[in-house]
Amino acid sequence: MKNKSEYIIEQFTLEDKDFDEFNKLITSSFLEDGAAQEEGASIVFNEDTFRMMYGAPSGDRNLFVKAIHKETNEVVGFLGAIPRELKIVDKNYKFVIPSWLCVHSDHQRKGIATALGEKIYDICKDAGYVGGFSIFEPEQYGNDISRIVVKKGNLIIKRVTSMKNFVIRVLDAKKLAKVVKVKWYEAQAFKFIQGVSKVKSNNVRNFKKSDSDRLFELLMEHVQRNQLSIVPKKEDLEWVLDQPVVLCAVHTNQKDVAKGFILAWEFNLAGFGYHFPCGWLDIVHIHGLTTREAKELAHFASFSAKRRGWIALQTPYIPYFDPKPLKKAKFIFHPKTLHLDMMLLEDIDFPEKIESFYFDWR
Repeated sequence: MKNKSEYIIEQFTLEDKDFDEFNKLITSSFLEDGAAQEEGASIVFNEDTFRMMYGAPSGDRNLFVKAIHKETNEVVGFLGAIPRELKIVDKNYKFVIPSWLCVHSDHQRKGIATALGEKIYDICKDAGYVGGFSIFEPEQYGNDISRIVVKKGNLIIKRVTSMKNFVIRVLDAKKLAKVVKVKWYEAQAFKFIQGVSKVKSNNVRNFKKSDSDRLFELLMEHVQRNQLSIVPKKEDLEWVLDQPVVLCAVHTNQKDVAKGFILAWEFNLAGFGYHFPCGWLDIVHIHGLTTREAKELAHFASFSAKRRGWIALQTPYIPYFDPKPLKKAKFIFHPKTLHLDMMLLEDIDFPEKIESFYFDWR
């Protein structure tokens, strides 16, 4: 790191009172990013977003590092890690997801991001984690940081998947066009598909607390069906379902028992001086439904999101679910590349080719 005498890189224990300070740092860093200023589609963090990322019961409040500018005592850099258990074929491993790496625009290009990455690597290695995930756009600066840390730590890097599309359900085309750069004909198409009407089915409804055990059973099917999978924690799912920013729609059988569900959570999509609430499509479980039933569920989730004032639902598409029912419910697949790489601290038994993978985004 250049000018080491100017900065302190340190581990810290995250507390709720810290949320506001880091919300502002992350948001300002993202909004001032060159790509965000040109394309929009950035994120304005708030306390709810921060809590969704780091507040789950299985989280570790010690997996955080920050950069402090000595002269002003200002926090100018941040990086957190989310612990996740990963099943690879038939064995489970301790992994982390490094997340929301940011450096204040006045302090960039001084090696701070690399120093934060190296520090979180040391912390996670000492804590017994065997690897981590990194999710990047090909041109993203953080990709370079990740590879520097991989090289210095003699890590093994494997590409899990390259996501080629975002799944998007447009709910308010006018507002979406204010925060995301779109071509004129895309804006017209979005207006055409933005409408959503009430679903005429007695088998779709919003989640009830009594559904929790059944939804966890369904979620564990993703673990069983996929070669690689994030292994969910029951207490985490119950905690997520209890958050006010979460939308969960279920499709039931005639006995009102859930057969499938879609879960999304609210974040603020920002760009060009505006920001509006949007939904992050976090879990899609539809393989136990017919195409018609899955379409009904996706349509009901869209209707519920519209009633909350969300301007869209979106997620990068990982093919652990069939996209056809969502397409029938007016979800579109927009070209956008993201790479999901795995960094291994030790050589573990890893499939030569990954056929199926389940991942959620918290």
